[in-house]
Amino acid sequence: MNPDAYTIDGDLLKFSGKWQEGRQSLLVYYHFKTRQEKENFKAQTKPLLVTLTGQISAIPGPTNENEFDFRRYMLGKNISNELQAAKLAYSQPEAKFQGPVTTLSNLLHVWRKKIIVTTEKFPQPLGWFIQVLVLGYQSEGFQDTMDNINQLGLLYLFTLSGMHVFYLITLIRWLLRQLGITKETTDLVLLLVLPLYGIIGGGSLGLLRSVAMSWLQICSSRFGLIKLSGVECWSIVLFLNLVIAPAAIFSLGAQLSYLLTLILLFDRRKSQLALGIKMTSFTIPLVLYQTFCWNIWTLPLSLLIGPIFDWFIFPVVLIGAFVGPLRSLCNAVLCYVQQFFGWGARLPGTIIYGKPSRLLVILMLALLLTCLVSNKRRQVGVLLGVTVLAGYCLIRFPMNNEVTYFDIGQGDCSLIRTKFAREVYLIDTGGRLSFNKEHWQDRHAKTNGESVVVNYLHSKGITRIDRMYLTHQDTDHVGNFPSISQKIAVKKLIVPAGMEKFASFKRRLALSGIDTQNVVPVTDHFVPSSARGSIQILHPFAAGQGKNEDSLVLLYQLQGLSFLFTGDLDKQNELMVMQKYPSLHADVMKTGHHGSNTASDPRFIAQMRPKLAIISAGRNNRYGHPAAETLATLARLRVPYLLTARDGMIKLIVRRSGQVTVEKYYHANQQ
Repeated sequence: MNPDAYTIDGDLLKFSGKWQEGRQSLLVYYHFKTRQEKENFKAQTKPLLVTLTGQISAIPGPTNENEFDFRRYMLGKNISNELQAAKLAYSQPEAKFQGPVTTLSNLLHVWRKKIIVTTEKFPQPLGWFIQVLVLGYQSEGFQDTMDNINQLGLLYLFTLSGMHVFYLITLIRWLLRQLGITKETTDLVLLLVLPLYGIIGGGSLGLLRSVAMSWLQICSSRFGLIKLSGVECWSIVLFLNLVIAPAAIFSLGAQLSYLLTLILLFDRRKSQLALGIKMTSFTIPLVLYQTFCWNIWTLPLSLLIGPIFDWFIFPVVLIGAFVGPLRSLCNAVLCYVQQFFGWGARLPGTIIYGKPSRLLVILMLALLLTCLVSNKRRQVGVLLGVTVLAGYCLIRFPMNNEVTYFDIGQGDCSLIRTKFAREVYLIDTGGRLSFNKEHWQDRHAKTNGESVVVNYLHSKGITRIDRMYLTHQDTDHVGNFPSISQKIAVKKLIVPAGMEKFASFKRRLALSGIDTQNVVPVTDHFVPSSARGSIQILHPFAAGQGKNEDSLVLLYQLQGLSFLFTGDLDKQNELMVMQKYPSLHADVMKTGHHGSNTASDPRFIAQMRPKLAIISAGRNNRYGHPAAETLATLARLRVPYLLTARDGMIKLIVRRSGQVTVEKYYHANQQ
């Protein structure tokens, strides 16, 4: 393993390396046991021979609709398997000559690692800017700034690619010209330096594409019998990319890198404004397909920040890197730059469009291309506008009702969205349990509330939740509600009466940004203010403490169908609900407590007479959910069930005719 080939987030180590026995690259996960073990590993600056004990398996595909496909992303790096390591040991490999290319490559990785370690000691954010803009490396501490930059649509400025390679070539040519070196010799130097920088810069696809194109152009102009144009070099590099790592082309970074480069090759003479508008226009369909949103400030900020970045920010970073006496001054300047990005990210202007279909993306790109070559640009522009608006309406205003059960791991989260998105309800939010971790173990990764729930809501163009129901205060049901409500507006927060008084809930509420006036404690006496698509509250009967036995029991009725949600309600209280509502039944029932044997009393299930049961549980969970007893009860009563651990996200689409379509998202995405 190369010393710069890993990332650490809290106590989680992730790296890729060459598996000697299996003769393939693997993605490895390992949890540090102690802080000292973590610090010792971070201090390594030479290639390591790592010995691991763990289970190798295929990298799983997404299990929720429109979830980021990490498996395909890793296939773009020619990695298809992962190893969850239980034990890790490392040592320096035997010193032996492995050939000039491998030896030089290893040496460059060592240098890169040493520079990363050195810049960690610089004043921040100067060191972080150097890492991102020179080394293609992102530190944990720079994550918030990169999130702000990404939200503004300016990530291309901070991803090593053609612009940065252009700076390198320009700088080398200028320096060698000052030294009186001929152009021919300079070209030879560049042919040697560019591949080396491809490794020092982190080897991202955008960087390697630019290095390869520049290398081909220099070779063809200096030594080639055939002079290659920019477009021909672009085509050759794209072909090689498709041969070596075909799956890489599915990533947004690769698509934007090749597309924007092609536009630049065809339109070098355009004004900066015209070129910026054209590049932004072609970018929008691809960005919408991958991220579901667009920031209206991207174009004006690109036109403003682009020249400032070229002539101010990047030079300040380089001066801070190489001129020690000016390091503090450069750092102070970059602090203001960092604050500017934070301020810009807080500006309103992000449009949640939703995920357009592939057909719509192709149509939008085709119409944009037609605008460039057609004499009837106004008519084509109008047609393009109508197409974009029609796609927006189709995504945001669905023709059918849906009830969705997220695959959120060992937790609970369900969504109800009515026709035309008139009402949107979220029942629980999921959340990961943390077992008294120390500060060094804390991770900065997104919660699955953001990566799964918010991601799905945005993909459907949903920007508000009319009511969020928290059935009780267990973390696996409510842990994600702050991170979700920070991204999606929540009108009303419904909780079981008594839960609102507890400190743990108040802490989460403060983080969520939801006003206390919008918190509604309820019992079964609560009557919803809206008659349309209302959820009836059947439990609790009195104020409690937000424990399992105080769980909300919710009944949602739609087009003659009834859906029951019971949180983590125990058997004793299930029977009390059954006694109070003797005529109660449900067509679709979410089994209580993740299928545990503390819930799903046979008498309760028998009265509900469900046509389908839904069990939400995590894969290989430590609790053994769902319990064999619960599955036996369902089998004895002939109730079919779906399990998120086996089936992934489960979506029930209720059409106008009353027909119900069940969609599952696990097996289809593991092929």
